[in-house]
Amino acid sequence: MGAGEAKRPLAVRMGASALRGFIALVLFILVLLLILRGLAAWREGEAMAPAGTSYFATPAGRVAARVAGPADGIPVVLVHGTAAWSGFWSEVADHLAQRGWRVIAIDLPPFGWSDRDPSARYDRVTQAERLSAILGVLGKPAVVVGHSFGAGAVTELGLRHPEQVRGLVLVDAALGELDPKTEAPVAKVMRAEPVAQLATSAIVTNPNALEPFLRSLIERKEQAHRWIPVLREPMLRAGSTSAYAAWLPNLFTKQDGALSRRSASVGAIKVPVALIWGDADTVTPLPQGKRIEALTRARSLTILPGVGHIPHIEDPAAFQAALDQSLKTVTKEKE
Repeated sequence: MGAGEAKRPLAVRMGASALRGFIALVLFILVLLLILRGLAAWREGEAMAPAGTSYFATPAGRVAARVAGPADGIPVVLVHGTAAWSGFWSEVADHLAQRGWRVIAIDLPPFGWSDRDPSARYDRVTQAERLSAILGVLGKPAVVVGHSFGAGAVTELGLRHPEQVRGLVLVDAALGELDPKTEAPVAKVMRAEPVAQLATSAIVTNPNALEPFLRSLIERKEQAHRWIPVLREPMLRAGSTSAYAAWLPNLFTKQDGALSRRSASVGAIKVPVALIWGDADTVTPLPQGKRIEALTRARSLTILPGVGHIPHIEDPAAFQAALDQSLKTVTKEKE
């Protein structure tokens, strides 16, 4: 310590030391995040869509899908949640196809094998219009099943295009805060591209973080491991981290002009609704499901015991039975 520094008051010296320590910590974190972003780019390549992938043309780009079941069956469209894709519905799709439904499990952009939008139009309204374009190709009303964040676009579709929807099945739906007074601060932060890129590469497309992240969403932790290869498969496409980062602000936004963010609009929905919910869901807890049940005058709310936020991978048999009953409920004419 120099003589001049020794003469400075102790509190000042301690404050300067703390500041240097804080700056060093920030620099360390930034370097670590930049390394993670570089590793994410290194992992991504020219991964190919699975054999049998179909594509639907929409005004906002092609949407990839897995199609199964008899061509004359009632269409059931399956819409996944955050960072997932149609592969997460594989067991459900096989189950429904065997029961005579025409199953269309889609990859909601930018996830899966769908086209990434150069203009990053991933808001709930645009996603609903993508779904509407797909239903237009199908040519007849469909039952639409939406899980978690995907349920927002599905509900928006039901509100904007009820003539295309035979019924909705919402699974642990993440509709977010209804009637928000202000925008979420984190949404504003995530609109800064460097922040979103670093957050995505650290958490979403980082293979070392993916399993802990998935385990945090579910109650039956042992089910996470076998689904990690499925979840990662489309993340190996070139540009995945950048595309997911462009989408990320939509996960947190509260104000994007969507009807499904207003309780009065949700309460006026015209299509039949059924709900399926895990009673151990900590992401969208059961009270949220009960509020949606009341608002939509849902025909049923099936509660799955000991199940968290992703019922179709946690307890496939119980979920498939619940889905069978929910599909019957929303397609049955009211007496």
